[in-house]
Amino acid sequence: MHDLIVTADLGKSELTVVVIGHCAAKLPRLVAAQAARIAKGEASAPLSLVCEDGRYLLVKPDEKPWLVGGENWRVLGKEIVDGVRAAKASAASVLVNGTAANPQALVEGMLLGDYRYNVLRSGKEGKRTGITIRVPKQKAAIEAAIAVAGAQNLARELADMPPNLLHPQSFAERARKEARKAGLGFKVISGTRALTKAGFPGLVQVGMAGMSEPALVELSYTPKRAAKGKHLALVGKGITFDTGGISIKPSAAMWEMKGDMGGAAAVLGAMTLIAEQRPDVAVTGYLCLAENMPDSMAQRPGDIYQARNGKFIHVDNTDAEGRLVLADVLTYAVEQGATHVVDVATLTGACLVALGERIAGLLGRGQTFLDQVRAAGQESGEELWQLPFYGEYRSLLDHPHADINNVGGRYGGTITAALFLGEFLPDTVKWAHLDIAGPAIQTGGWRYYSKGMTGFATRTLARVAAKLG
Repeated sequence: MHDLIVTADLGKSELTVVVIGHCAAKLPRLVAAQAARIAKGEASAPLSLVCEDGRYLLVKPDEKPWLVGGENWRVLGKEIVDGVRAAKASAASVLVNGTAANPQALVEGMLLGDYRYNVLRSGKEGKRTGITIRVPKQKAAIEAAIAVAGAQNLARELADMPPNLLHPQSFAERARKEARKAGLGFKVISGTRALTKAGFPGLVQVGMAGMSEPALVELSYTPKRAAKGKHLALVGKGITFDTGGISIKPSAAMWEMKGDMGGAAAVLGAMTLIAEQRPDVAVTGYLCLAENMPDSMAQRPGDIYQARNGKFIHVDNTDAEGRLVLADVLTYAVEQGATHVVDVATLTGACLVALGERIAGLLGRGQTFLDQVRAAGQESGEELWQLPFYGEYRSLLDHPHADINNVGGRYGGTITAALFLGEFLPDTVKWAHLDIAGPAIQTGGWRYYSKGMTGFATRTLARVAAKLG
């Protein structure tokens, strides 16, 4: 999805990129003078220069308090790629070194920033000129960055695909291929009949009206030396298109709901990265795949069904379907031995109201683990903000004819959604719920992301595994 090669190899370049404040190389007099002015704040970057020694691009990391976990370096990486393309250079060399530099995040930003979902574009929009960027003496950082960005761009590609091409069955098949490449274990339960028999009624309820049959994909990573007493489960919501079902959504921007499988995409991307990074903890990833469509087979508001753990759920709103597909799988993950669980989902519009479009919500049980998950996000440059898992609101989910209602009313929707999910795991399990409804879908573009889906949480999930291992 990008036409960029990043290498540590030396070679001919048409453009030299100087990272101000992080470059020890001797520069031509004119370049050094302008770099000094930018460092003092007397001139702004990026700045293009031409001198007798060649063409130069001067750049500087932007220090902002909200750009955590190397984000300022990723933003700089996109700036460099854009500058190289604007200069119409086929190759460029980046001069960056020093202990304060973050070359891995810089290269991640290059690869993430150059991504475009253009495979369905015709003519020149479907083909971009390939470029090479050389970052000398940074081989290890480049290799690590290629793995991270590759995993996240996989998640972005899947979320950007149109729903006529990516549906539960094609998603499951792509997961099979990626698992084989990464050396992950793979299992799939496919179709309403098999899911009913296996005990996943939530996936059946939501997916039985879909053009494509629902599926549950299970991916497994087993380390050579696993940490004792720890087994991490990653559970991703994978609604490949969400109309809202019978409780149908407004038509405006409904096309964005092809990205309602962003949680499952992030889990798949993270599992491939975990296989590459090899932490010392067993990890199982679950992709809960379904389409939420309205037709004569669709579940109705007012339906009541029994979940895997025996509780009866009243379906008040068919557009609150994500929690239904996750619930049984959370129960199953614990049955399979998970001690730590992270679920990730584009779950509630209420989270956008509370935190805006660029911060994910974090709720759950086990404060030490929640702190670890938030730290993993901070270290990865993905902002998570903890909201209260406020037990008094559980009564908002009461229903006279069932054990629990699937929505809790107008207010506190992110909290009541998490309280709903909490009914399907025992209190003893360390559990984090990530509501990524805001940052996963950025169709206007953001930082180093082109217009589309971001693959948000891919880096965080892999980092959680590394911290547990």
